[in-house]
Order: sequence, then C-alpha cells, then structure tokens
Amino acid sequence: PLRHPVLARAMEDFILWSNARGIDTSRVDLRVDPHTRARAVVCASTAKIKAGEVAVRVPFTACLGTTGLRCGYATCPLDDGDVGSSKQFYTPSDRLAATLAHARFEAEGGTGGGDRDGGAWRAYVVDALPQTVDSPVTTWTNAEIAEMAFARGIGNCAKAKARDAGTIKKLNEKYGDASWTKHFAWALSCVRSRAVDLERGESFLAPMLDMLNHSHGAANVKWDASDDGEAVVLRALKTIDEGEELLTQYACEPAESFLLYMGFVGGMNPYDRVELWSSLGEAADWFAETFRSEGGEVVLDKAAGRSIANELEAQQRARERASIVGLSGGGGTADDAAELRLRDIQSTLMGPSVGWRTDYDEALWLMFRHFTQALMPDENADQIVMHAIKKRCEEVLLSMKTTIEEDEKLFSAEDTPPRLRAAVEYRLFKKCLLVKHLQSD
Repeated sequence: PLRHPVLARAMEDFILWSNARGIDTSRVDLRVDPHTRARAVVCASTAKIKAGEVAVRVPFTACLGTTGLRCGYATCPLDDGDVGSSKQFYTPSDRLAATLAHARFEAEGGTGGGDRDGGAWRAYVVDALPQTVDSPVTTWTNAEIAEMAFARGIGNCAKAKARDAGTIKKLNEKYGDASWTKHFAWALSCVRSRAVDLERGESFLAPMLDMLNHSHGAANVKWDASDDGEAVVLRALKTIDEGEELLTQYACEPAESFLLYMGFVGGMNPYDRVELWSSLGEAADWFAETFRSEGGEVVLDKAAGRSIANELEAQQRARERASIVGLSGGGGTADDAAELRLRDIQSTLMGPSVGWRTDYDEALWLMFRHFTQALMPDENADQIVMHAIKKRCEEVLLSMKTTIEEDEKLFSAEDTPPRLRAAVEYRLFKKCLLVKHLQSD
C-alpha cells in the first residue's frame, strides 16, 4: 500500500480511485503540503528506482482524452456526430478541455449524455485537479501582466486571452452557458499545464503523472509509452534515491510557455530566448537606420531590404509548415486540423531572437551578412553582424524601466506579491540573457 507522509482527504480518495483504476504507484509516495496544497511525488522509502526502471504506470483506461483515443474517458462534446469531427474547427487543447469540462459537469451532477459515467471520475476531475491555475492568461490583471516588461510575452498573453474569450463565447452560444461550457476556461487552464502528448498528436490527461513537478535541468524521469503499448509510464533517467522527488521536464520551451499557461518561471531556463525584433522586416529597417553613412544618410535601400526579409521569412514559414503539418516538398495536402494547429503555433512564434545557447537566427544572420557585404565590402561581415546583434541587445536592455539590480532586490523581498515576483523573475532572466550576449566574445 502507498504511504502518505502528509495527505489531505481529497488526495486519500484520489489514491484509492487511482488504485482501483489500475494505476501502479507502489514505488512512489504522494506528499501534499497542508498549508499550500503543493504536491510532490517522491520515491518511496522501500527501495531506489534504478535508471531505466518504471516508477509509475498509468493504463490508458485510467486517462482522460479526446474521442478516438484509448482513454477511459473520451467523450468530446465538440464532436457533433462523427468521431473527431471537431478537429477542423478546434485545437487539440480546446478539444481536450471540452472533454475535461464535460467530465466535471457530469461528475457534479450535470446531464452530459455521454457514453461514460463522468461521476466515476469525480475523485480526479473535481477532487484532485486544482480549482484554479493562477497564470497571466487566466487570472492576472492587465497591470500585473504589464510587469512582464517584454513585448513578446505580453503580446502572446493578449492573443491567448482574446482567442480564449472568442472560443468561450462561441461555445456558450452553441451549447448554452449553463452546460459543461461553464467549466471550459478552468479545463483549458488544466490542460495547458498538465496534459501529456504521446499518441497521434493528441494530448491527454494522465492521473498521478500530472502531479509531478517540473525542472529545467534536473529532471530524473520522463513519460513514455509502456512496452506493451497499453499505458503511459514514468521511466527513471537515473537512479532515484529513497525520498528523492521525481521531477520531469514539461517542455523545452522559452519562459513564455511556462509563465503564461502554468504560472511559474522555474529559474534559469536553457531554452529561453529574447525577441530582438518582431519580424525580419523590422530588423531590416533597423539595420538601414542604424548603419548610415558618415553624413547620416540612409544607405541601404529599405524597399530592397524588406524584399530580402520577406523572401527569407517566406522560406522560414514554409519550413515551419512542412515540420508542423507534415508536408514534404510541398507535394502533399494537409488536413484542416493540422493547418489550424500551424496557425495557432505561428501566431505566437518569436521574431529574430537570441538564446542562452548563443545560437542566432539563421535567417537574421544571412540577411545582416548580405547587407554588410553590400554596404561595407571591406569589413569582416561576421564581426559586423555580431556588433549589430550586441547593439540591439543593449537597446532592448536600456529600454527596460527597471535595472537588474532593482529586479533582484524586488524578487528577494519577502513582501513582494507572488504574481509580481513571478513577473520579475521572468523579466530578470531575460535581462541576464541579454547581458550574457553583450559580454560574449
């Protein structure tokens, strides 16, 4: 039996529910802080978990997913008629959120009309899942969002909030705001912060696995399909000692993905980036205005520069489309669902940016190199490009209303409100990233 050093009644019911569903948690303990309700999954005190061994096994029948997946609850109310018919109109996150909202509606006594008993899932969808996910997209005010300071994060937040509001309005008009749709916003926040993506591009919720905490650089487990293909499992990446917390890496994404949808930054993120320009076209205009003649005249033809930028961006978008939609050489045809996912992803992609790994946008480098060779043929093109990027990093850093020192003091202060602390942490690491590039050789 599972041992629980600290466990609320709701978690007790959840553990019993999990065991009844065939979730194998015999090698771990679930700990819950009685004050903050923060949860942690740790290695049980019986024995170490060796690298490659399975720490937790969750049968697909104990998972919650969209229609067509092998999940125990898979009633997506957006599929009016044919299975999967809503894929061409809604994103995978929307569809899974609708499924979760439907399950909660049934669990609380609503009449869902589905082919599964949502009430049987109450211990998970009502008792175990968080009642709120405190994040910029869900609960923050505009003033709190503005504290993020960097335009890309604020812009992506505004886009997500507007899109979600539009989706909720459409669902309420179609299904009524007293139906399962009243839980949709909550469900969407849970899906964005907890879903597992393993099969056919569709995500699902795996009870117990979604209680693991994240680490950018110290993950000791990863989720994977079981050898028999009947479950999702947690495999140890290294030996995990007794009492050691199990940590996974939710995603290899910039800080925006974590703060906007999950409400945390998580310290130094090696995959974080800072957008320097919103587009290659904007970067081309900046280069023309920055590198003038000694007399102050604009030497680079802006129209020609924009043309080159547009061509490079078109090539970049084509590569993204081939990668996301799955086309090769432009010879295939994409389905509506893939195109919808493509538009959703591209709407939040960064423009030319810099990251911790000192990797620069290939298209930006090629464009600036081309401009340098045309305007300054006797100069070392790569050195000029590096100088240009550093100059832009300095401009962005100087445009901030607070300094790194001020942010460090604010972040460390005990009386700093949690949301402000998260926003400060977000902008602080972005600023440190810019400084890193300014100091690079």
